[in-house]
Amino acid sequence: MITITETKLSKNPNTKTTYIRDAQKTEEITKREYNLICGDDTLKWFRRLGGSESAQRSYTCAGYVITKLTSTSPDRQNKTIREFKFN
Repeated sequence: MITITETKLSKNPNTKTTYIRDAQKTEEITKREYNLICGDDTLKWFRRLGGSESAQRSYTCAGYVITKLTSTSPDRQNKTIREFKFN
């Protein structure tokens, strides 16, 4: 199983570059769900919409895979950070 921690952030109205944490949740997902979230086609699709997708990879027990995925909305007002832990 894979543990995903999803943090939702919104832009701080008083500054240009900082975000305020709105919500955070943790859940268990399967390998199939992980592949749907982190697939190359999925990342390219969100980039074509105008958003920003940044994937950070590192070595885990499952190999060299994406461990942190940062998504920014096209209007740059919302950001979602997904962190994966492999068990």
